[in-house]
Amino acid sequence: MKRIRAGLLAAVLAGTMLLSGTALSASAYTPELKGAIGAKYQAMGGQSSQLGSPLWEEWPVQGGAQQDFQFGIIFWSRVGGAHPLWGAINAKWYPGHEAGWPIRDEEQLGRGAIAQHFTNGTMYYTPQIGLHYIGAGIRQAWWNKGGQTGVAGYPVEDENTWYAGGAYQRFQGGTFYFTPQYGTKLIQGAIRAEYENNGGYWYLGRPVTDEYAANATTRAQRFEDGIIYWSNGRTWVARF
Repeated sequence: MKRIRAGLLAAVLAGTMLLSGTALSASAYTPELKGAIGAKYQAMGGQSSQLGSPLWEEWPVQGGAQQDFQFGIIFWSRVGGAHPLWGAINAKWYPGHEAGWPIRDEEQLGRGAIAQHFTNGTMYYTPQIGLHYIGAGIRQAWWNKGGQTGVAGYPVEDENTWYAGGAYQRFQGGTFYFTPQYGTKLIQGAIRAEYENNGGYWYLGRPVTDEYAANATTRAQRFEDGIIYWSNGRTWVARF
């Protein structure tokens, strides 16, 4: 409702208003900038920043305060402080606030990649793959394996719900599966292909371990109903 109200206000201010028979231009309205949001805006360069000019004054939202600008917003919370959002990240974040409060500004990762961190997860954008959200549980396991420079690479989809309170998310180099019982495990390479191409959960149940060295030439990964082995380009399954 506040977005709608704000939109109506902007529409009114965009035209010419009559007050006691006198024309008053929209340029006469100067939204107040104050506190942490105002300080952040000025530190970014004010009207010359990516956000452009303020549209209206700061207003309270659940968990903090927000001020809208021509090309984005600045959101403030007690948890994360004041941080701007614009473009695709703002569009993805705004509808449900699933990611929580922003805790850092956008970060440039090189080669056009961008990240922004929130209390409940992180959004990652690459020109090749687009923008995807990683929830906090999978994100931590992904970071532990090197993040975007590790074996998994960047996410290629958003997190999906899975069986019995679980979740999974595909990345360039593998799939992370989360279950309350076993935590977050990465399935990759030929073991991933064997598992996912043959039914996944219905094939061997949920992953219990990450991939590990069974011996000097063999890799393995344990699931609830068996183990997938790989060696010299060949995979096989030992069922329990």
